[in-house]
Amino acid sequence: MPMKFTNIVLLLVVVTLCAAFSMRIFQGLDEMMGDQYWVVDTTQGDHGWYAMGLLPHVTKVAKDVVKAANTDPTIKEKYIIYAQSGDFAGNSVYGICFGIPLIMYLIWFAFILGFPDRVDPYLLPRRIFTIAAVIICSVLVNLFLMRIAADFARDPMARIANVAGNHSSLLFHNAGIWFAILFSALGTHNHSAQESAAPDSRNWQTQANEKFSWMFTLLAAVTVLEVALVSNKLALPDAAVDYSVWIIWVVIFMRMYGFSPKYWMKRGRGIAIMVVGTILTLPVFYLLERATGTLGAGFASPILTKALGPENANIGLSLMVSIYLIFWMEFATAIRMNGPAKAAAVEKH
Repeated sequence: MPMKFTNIVLLLVVVTLCAAFSMRIFQGLDEMMGDQYWVVDTTQGDHGWYAMGLLPHVTKVAKDVVKAANTDPTIKEKYIIYAQSGDFAGNSVYGICFGIPLIMYLIWFAFILGFPDRVDPYLLPRRIFTIAAVIICSVLVNLFLMRIAADFARDPMARIANVAGNHSSLLFHNAGIWFAILFSALGTHNHSAQESAAPDSRNWQTQANEKFSWMFTLLAAVTVLEVALVSNKLALPDAAVDYSVWIIWVVIFMRMYGFSPKYWMKRGRGIAIMVVGTILTLPVFYLLERATGTLGAGFASPILTKALGPENANIGLSLMVSIYLIFWMEFATAIRMNGPAKAAAVEKH
């Protein structure tokens, strides 16, 4: 049964506000840095590390001072750069960076809590505990990643891959998505007294060949697509970040809509939401960039043009499309509009 329209709007508004608030926190870190680097303060304790060796003591130093010291062969003590403005908020590719927390909060609210119309008071404490565990795991994982990143005594890469793929906010949200899916798959937020029996694996054999054939067909299709996008400078040059998201899209698509076209054709409504939602999202961020001048869309971008040259103005398009295809696909499932059409269901019955 599809969700009521008012609940659909409420869910979309809530996850959008939460994503915006989350991004605002990381933007605040950027504003604190300004035109300075956060460098590791090695004067405090053993190598300046504390909190289980994960977080460094950092201090702000002007970029010119850091660059001069790190490039001067006569100076032996080099600065260890921890972060710079842009590593946390990713304003130059804001449309990409906003999409990841959007997916994360959608999974947390709709699929774990059951918000807004399936919040079970009996299970709510367990589900809140699951989200708390997800947040803790996400933070710890990111502290490890940031600790590793801080060991590289180099100027952070001044390109879209650093901003869109490796800065702290996206790492946190990606980990939040991963752990949420893991905890949901393990059923840790349910533990219902009426557990359903595991499916009989003997029935899987007849479908295995078809599943694998169509999965590899889709993977081949997105591989060709990614090669075409990279060749036309519509994706990151190294393609690794983009391609990984397209692979995730293939896996989620087959899980949501079935493993062959005979199932996809019956789920036209959900697929339409995915495609139309993505098409409508792109101009929203395009207009947002024009309105703010600082929050980039990731494609057709004056910010990227200024930073990387006009030939790289669209290198965020592949990530934009793949991320929002995933979001709207998940959204269609959250509002229960990804199933077969009524006519198809009645005919099957």
